[in-house]
Amino acid sequence: MNLDPNAIRLIQEGEQLQVVIGGGEALPVERVARAFPKTDLDHYVGLLGPDGHEIGMIENPSQLDADSLELLGKKLREIYFVPTIQEILSVEARGTGSYWEVVTDDGERAFRIQDREALDGMDAPSITVTDENGKRYWIENYWELDRGSREMIQDLLPDRVLRRRTHGPRTRR
Repeated sequence: MNLDPNAIRLIQEGEQLQVVIGGGEALPVERVARAFPKTDLDHYVGLLGPDGHEIGMIENPSQLDADSLELLGKKLREIYFVPTIQEILSVEARGTGSYWEVVTDDGERAFRIQDREALDGMDAPSITVTDENGKRYWIENYWELDRGSREMIQDLLPDRVLRRRTHGPRTRR
């Protein structure tokens, strides 16, 4: 269902986000999700209920009232903010996965990854690390990490990162 931003309000009741549609009763919103998180950040935000089903889609969230827009923006930042890993303090193997302690641009974090597949090097030398809860972290350039940080995750690296190391311009002798 397409939700008219002029006919809905988002409210916060304790920890629960709720949507009021057309002045009716407040429906609990379990999750907000961008339909196109990489290509269209300003449009198409879905509201999902506790059962995981879509309550509706807001095509143009910028048309929401100021309070609703601020609340939606806060929820989206919580979900889509990707901290940049600046230093890796420790990586401890646990089963098939590992437990990481890192320093990010948003402070120290600790998380667990399930396996080597949690490191995505498609944009090497950048690496996206996804923890077991789906939270993403970003390493801007593996080769610019300090040596200790690089060594801690070397065995987990996608092959693409290792192949993409740049040494600067080569000179012929």
